[in-house]
Amino acid sequence: MENLKEISLSQEIFSCEHLNANKVYFSEKVLDDNRIMPVYHQLCMLLDIYDVKHELKEEKSKTIKTVWHASNGCDMSRHHDSLVRYIGDNKVLMTNCAEYDAELATALKAKLEADGYEVKELAYDSCTAPRNYADHSWAYINYIQTSKVIIVPMQRAQEDKEALRQIKDCFPNLAVVGVYANPFFSDGGEFKCYSQSIVENSAS
Repeated sequence: MENLKEISLSQEIFSCEHLNANKVYFSEKVLDDNRIMPVYHQLCMLLDIYDVKHELKEEKSKTIKTVWHASNGCDMSRHHDSLVRYIGDNKVLMTNCAEYDAELATALKAKLEADGYEVKELAYDSCTAPRNYADHSWAYINYIQTSKVIIVPMQRAQEDKEALRQIKDCFPNLAVVGVYANPFFSDGGEFKCYSQSIVENSAS
């Protein structure tokens, strides 16, 4: 950036007359009131915004369309990322919506495919009739994803092994492990939400 001028820190106290509105001042050290006038550090924050000419770069942005499904009284999950997860390469993984509400699943899949996504669906051999909404087999998609591992919430249910296998197929280059997490499902949040709400110093 052309309009940069380094501040030489010394015992000298800077006054506002030293300021040049056409420059952006910076320092590698914290500038406190012992080194500069109080007015200076206020101006230092404002100069870059108001007094420097910036080069603006115009970029075309793709409009993001939100995929929405109608509310029909189904309370499988209040979180949309517990219905569909992006898995890369323009592919999404949809939980077993069809086993709860075939109409909802068809509509959601159609919207995703219309937007150019390839949709993979979780499904389980144990399902022989529409599932009750107290059934938590939808929750396997609520996995925690890191750069190296996928942590899938297990329920000690007959769907556990099938869920783990199907999710492993979606992430061949990552380790996929299951962790018993059924107690989390009735505490007002989803499994992966707990990884974002750990109180500092609460973990041993």
